[in-house]
Amino acid sequence: MQPFAFDWDRQSMQQTEQWNWLAVEIAEIRRCAEAGDQAHDRLALILLDHLVEVVIGREVNAQLAFQIADSVIEEMREFRDSGGELSEDLSRLVEEHVGPKRRKAMDAALHEKTKFLVQRGVLTEQEREVLDRLHEYRNAAYHRDTLEPDLISDLVLAFRVLADELVGRHKPIAWTMASSDPAPIVTPQQLRDRLTEGVDVDVKAMARRFHGHAVKRVQAVKAAVATAQQLLGVDSSGKADPSLPDDDMARMLTGLSDKSKNLKSWAKQAEGLMSKTSSLTGLMIPFINLDRALSSIEPSVRRLEMILDYWEQQQINELRGK
Repeated sequence: MQPFAFDWDRQSMQQTEQWNWLAVEIAEIRRCAEAGDQAHDRLALILLDHLVEVVIGREVNAQLAFQIADSVIEEMREFRDSGGELSEDLSRLVEEHVGPKRRKAMDAALHEKTKFLVQRGVLTEQEREVLDRLHEYRNAAYHRDTLEPDLISDLVLAFRVLADELVGRHKPIAWTMASSDPAPIVTPQQLRDRLTEGVDVDVKAMARRFHGHAVKRVQAVKAAVATAQQLLGVDSSGKADPSLPDDDMARMLTGLSDKSKNLKSWAKQAEGLMSKTSSLTGLMIPFINLDRALSSIEPSVRRLEMILDYWEQQQINELRGK
């Protein structure tokens, strides 16, 4: 059963091949990651996200499998509220008990599971932030298609390293030691290092690659800000031409122009990524922070680029007499 489920009455998912199919998924992740094209990189990112969700979900199961039943906890609460005294250990069990409402929330969302595992000391805050953001990157690559193509392969590499650490760290309550397959049963310990086998995980090299992505994005924003200020007729004091109409276009350009005050800070953060080589999470956290800041303005940057392309095409058509 899945103890974190809100209803507590799910059928057991303890199948004989439960870890074998994860081994198959890991093999497919490696095959896709090593294919060397964007389509396979996207599929690898999706599979990695699924693998991490499965392992994290099972770790939550292991953490909650032996907690006291809700009915017993409720009886102890009523006893305490009516004036009874509980021992220190029983009081701690009551306070730390994960009830149906929270189990339902954890069942539905990855970030709730990772938050719980941080509280239990299974994950660090940095690991949680990186894993939650990588989950968002997966959605950006799969649902919204907003990720830079050359960034996806680097995210896959980082995800492989973190997922491999999670698999190796996981300690299930038990696993079935017999299988309908004559091949030996796969255990979590046997999956350790499979995701990164044959991969040179050089944090300095990864820092250079993420630094390159960050610098490229900051430069694109910088160019868009300069174009917006030019179109707005911004003078040396930073004021725009007051005769411009107050429409959607002007508001978008104003929003871009206002980001000029952030450009130095963003450029400094991008350059600072080269020194974040002590660990993978130490590198990913500042990249994620910068990414979140840039993501808020990049839709306007892309919109401006599309408008400029349209204007350029219009001029070309006029010159050709179309």
